[in-house]
Amino acid sequence: MRRLFDLLHTNPERGMRLAAGLIAVAGLTSLALATRREVTLILDGSPRTIATHGRTVAAALREAGVRLRPADVSVPSPDSPLPDGGRIEVNRARPVRIDVDGAARVYVTAALRPENVLADAGVRLYPGDRVWADGVPLSAAGGLPGAPGRIRVERGFALTVDEGGAKGQLRSAAPTLGEALWESGIQVRAADSMFPSVGSSLGGATGIRYQPAQPVAVEVDGRSVSSWAAGESVGDALANAGVPLVGLDYSEPGIESPVPAAGAVRVVRVTETADIEQDVLPFETRWAPAPEIEIDHQQLVDAGEPGVVARRTRVRYEEGEETQRAEEAEWVASESRDRVMGYGTKIVIRTLDTPSGPVEYWRAVPMYATSYSPCRLGVPNYCSTTMANGEELEQGNAAFIVRWYRAMRGQYVYVPGYGAAKISDTGGGIPGRNWIDLGYTDSDYVSWHNWVTVYFLTPVPPESLIMWVLE
Repeated sequence: MRRLFDLLHTNPERGMRLAAGLIAVAGLTSLALATRREVTLILDGSPRTIATHGRTVAAALREAGVRLRPADVSVPSPDSPLPDGGRIEVNRARPVRIDVDGAARVYVTAALRPENVLADAGVRLYPGDRVWADGVPLSAAGGLPGAPGRIRVERGFALTVDEGGAKGQLRSAAPTLGEALWESGIQVRAADSMFPSVGSSLGGATGIRYQPAQPVAVEVDGRSVSSWAAGESVGDALANAGVPLVGLDYSEPGIESPVPAAGAVRVVRVTETADIEQDVLPFETRWAPAPEIEIDHQQLVDAGEPGVVARRTRVRYEEGEETQRAEEAEWVASESRDRVMGYGTKIVIRTLDTPSGPVEYWRAVPMYATSYSPCRLGVPNYCSTTMANGEELEQGNAAFIVRWYRAMRGQYVYVPGYGAAKISDTGGGIPGRNWIDLGYTDSDYVSWHNWVTVYFLTPVPPESLIMWVLE
């Protein structure tokens, strides 16, 4: 500043020009500072702060080095004024593979959510369809770290449901009929009557006959017997509760009557002038092969019937007092008849689409899956890498209970989310559940504790190595 004063004193004209230049620079600097704004730029979901002198979104993006392609999307649009909130979101278009209706195509889109990608691609979803984004169900796809690269749509099958005589329609892409009913709000209980069975594959099925069981309370012999009635008549309810009518006994309502809505049934025991003691002869259940029924399905061939053995004592009363008693020989009032259940022996080969391509399977069984590794065997401070077949434990091997392992050793199965596995080991299992233990090494261990559908892969083993009834 002192130099400027000296110059004004010695050379006023030159000093004035220098002063004017300094004033202009100061003015431009002030103007630049006044027009400079900070904006939050969110590019493909990643935020950063940029400084800009531009007045439009396009200008701010150019200053930030962001070049928009025709399919890219910015909010606000490029020709919009710079937003008051100081936020610009840019989603770059990317290719997404869409597998739907038996065909695969690549669609370029800037949409992030799977449902928006499908909508942009003109893929219409219907009730019962299932959508997978990068292998994750759509219900959980909100947790994906980024936009999906692959979307698979499984179309739902149309089914007719005959529920106790009332017919309805549902659509589902669930792997089994039981899951299809549960998804539609029908909760299947163990005592319910259903054909095909709960674990049957949805593929190929066109209808379900479903008779929900009804709670029944049978008053008999001074006590109440609680049971479930899957049949339509009181007689069916009594048979299911193990309460037979003998001789002149009768029920209220009668055995041909429908089970009352309240489920209350009363059994009336009738005696004459003889004291009869009765014991029930239980019947056995026999299994018989049924070649016309698909494997893992059962059909009641003969319901069976309990027998009755009786002992009669003739009693004579006079004026209410006993005067004579004569015991007669014991006899079988009715013979028991075994229940006969038919188990399916028909093999049908089907194809399952997997992330690695289609696979053929001949059996699909709902099983509870757990996982293990050499040092996760359930025994404290113990590790072992050797499986029951003598090989080393690693991913691609699975364990069954000993009885199943002896029948299925060396066979291959496919488990969604895990892949193909060889039956190579044994384990203790979980009581009351069909169980599979998925093998890993200690370094790649993944914890499993959920229900899965296990697909038994072709080739079909010889009949001597097939467990026709899984128990």
